[in-house]
Amino acid sequence: MKTLGEIIEAAKSGERPDYDELRLAVCAMDILMTFDRQAIWKWAEAESEGKKPFMVYSGLFQRDEQFQRIKLAMAADPKTYLGPNYDPDSPAVQERRRKSIALMDKVLAKESR
Repeated sequence: MKTLGEIIEAAKSGERPDYDELRLAVCAMDILMTFDRQAIWKWAEAESEGKKPFMVYSGLFQRDEQFQRIKLAMAADPKTYLGPNYDPDSPAVQERRRKSIALMDKVLAKESR
């Protein structure tokens, strides 16, 4: 399997990467977005509470961490980057997802009452 960087570059160059490569690349990109979202929320929360920037709340730290995350992800094939805990082909992952979705549906249903 190609690396995430190769899959993205191929798609941007007009090539047609394999369906499974694209599917796993989307999952890997979702993980990267999740990391970024968590970092931004943590940073914004600290700022809203008037905390001084330090380590995880520092813009410089977050920039460097994000760069390393993306560098690591782009150099790996998506299945390896996802690992066994996020592999969409794993029955255990799909079962955990079903439970998570059901729980979220319950929470949202209670909020809408």
